[in-house]
Amino acid sequence: MTNEKHFCTCTQTTCKLNPCNHDSGCDPCIRKNLNKGEIPGCFFHLIADDTSHVKDFTIDGFVKFYLDTKSS
Repeated sequence: MTNEKHFCTCTQTTCKLNPCNHDSGCDPCIRKNLNKGEIPGCFFHLIADDTSHVKDFTIDGFVKFYLDTKSS
């Protein structure tokens, strides 16, 4: 099932939590990330399109990614 009107920027469309695979929007993804102390990948996509090298999705990882990307 696709949700073409959804704004999700996540490119991991094979993930069962991606909004294109269910009718619950971003809630399942956000819930999973908050439980793990992480930030959803879509926030990283706000900083840069290429997030393929990101391995740390924690708040600290996000801040480092932001600072490293903005100082480049």
